[in-house]
Amino acid sequence: MPPSLEPQWLAARDHETRGEQDAARAIYHAILEGDPTQAFAWHRLSALDSLQGRYRDARAAARKGARIAVTHARWRALPWLTRQLLGFDDRIEVRERIEAADWNHPLVLSQSAVLAQQLWLADAHEAGLRLAEHGLRAAPRSHLLHYVRANLLRHLGRSAEATAAFEQCIALAPGFAEAHWALAHHQKSDPPGARVARVQAALRAASTQAGKDPLAAAHLGYALFRELDDAGRTDAAWEALATAAAAMRGTLRHSPERERATVEALRAAFPEPLPAPSAPPGQPTPVFIVGMPRTGTTLLERILGNHSRIAAAGELNTFGACMAEALDRQFPVPPPAGMVPDAAALDLAAVGADYLERTASRYDGHDYLLDKNPQNVFNAGFIARALPQARILCLLRNPMDACFSNLKELFPGGDYAYSYDLDELAQHWACFRDLVAHWQAVLPGRFMAIEYEALVAEPERVAGEAMAFCGVGYEPGCADITRNTAPVSTASSSQVRRPIHRDAVGAWRRYADRLAPLQARLRGAGAELG
Repeated sequence: MPPSLEPQWLAARDHETRGEQDAARAIYHAILEGDPTQAFAWHRLSALDSLQGRYRDARAAARKGARIAVTHARWRALPWLTRQLLGFDDRIEVRERIEAADWNHPLVLSQSAVLAQQLWLADAHEAGLRLAEHGLRAAPRSHLLHYVRANLLRHLGRSAEATAAFEQCIALAPGFAEAHWALAHHQKSDPPGARVARVQAALRAASTQAGKDPLAAAHLGYALFRELDDAGRTDAAWEALATAAAAMRGTLRHSPERERATVEALRAAFPEPLPAPSAPPGQPTPVFIVGMPRTGTTLLERILGNHSRIAAAGELNTFGACMAEALDRQFPVPPPAGMVPDAAALDLAAVGADYLERTASRYDGHDYLLDKNPQNVFNAGFIARALPQARILCLLRNPMDACFSNLKELFPGGDYAYSYDLDELAQHWACFRDLVAHWQAVLPGRFMAIEYEALVAEPERVAGEAMAFCGVGYEPGCADITRNTAPVSTASSSQVRRPIHRDAVGAWRRYADRLAPLQARLRGAGAELG
């Protein structure tokens, strides 16, 4: 921001602090009237539009600001604007803007860790890795760049290199919580338990620092749980998990009552079976893989992604972004109950057309596209109306294993806030079960439930049934997921590089005594636990 604009900028920020959004907006517009290339002003307008519920204006301002940041070398503003674009699921725009930046400019280099991470979140893994490694040539002791590089290597399947990069990060910043957590999930220590003391030391240091960071404590606690669990020290592992889950839950807002209200609103919005699916011949076919997280959704995606007619897009937020565009306001998933009637009244055919346009480049010559966002289970009714040709595959897992797999995972970004408390886990599972049963009843021919236990026991048979349901012929050998070399950006990114196994079936029994309250609550909700 030029010195001549500083008084206006400070006045606008003061108005924002006071909640005087219209006054702030007027100043930002005045700044842009004098100089439309002030990218930060576009960033603030986008933020204000979002706060005031103008989704389309917010997205347009972010897109304009990001393009200006590149064409007029406003590099300091670029990562702020591309972060906004990720919130609108504008992944192509993010990739194009960052790849067009001057990677040698000192301001770009100083922000290369953030920009490389954004490329990873925009599914541009190879470009992200190039930027991280370019940044490291200028700043070889940047632990953040080593961390981002490690994650990109991990998601690209370059396991040994990822482990080495995580170790470099930790050597430079022994207290960096996210690196301990990511490494614990990426690869077991050899011998098991070898990293326990190191994580404990980082956790002690974090707990004594002024201005304690509950997120850092949670990351280290989950890392400690994983390291102790791998070493067979289940009592200590449970204590670490319980403490970390409580710390994480304290940072989040979640209401089981509101979630139940959403499920009831969805059932009311789609009370009767929809007509048999039909679509003009030749249209591309999206296949949505949904379910509770950590229940085999990534495994199914890797299997089906081996088929010659099916492309995999990973975990997209695109359908929700299309709903938000149509509503002209943010569309969280799951949506609040009060938003469901408005969403159901949309021109959902137009939403479907928007979705197909946004995802067209991902088909890459294939007929089918996998969209593996577990949360789309809440969107199944909207999807069925918007995309008559779409198929929805829902993973089901033994309730105890499903809930325990959620409990022992730290989900970044505040997602799945129910997963850190046993009561809320049980209540969420009951909501999920009721919603799935409803979709099975009202979406015949569109919604198929797949049991995780059957998938890992007989992958070829179950995959063949899923392929037939989607309308593609069976291809032998798809269950060999080791031949699928596509990047994986989910929590399962390291595990799904291994051949299919049944190690996770019944994993909750290692902690049966500790999970007895959850078991009782699930039984009380009518769960069949086996």
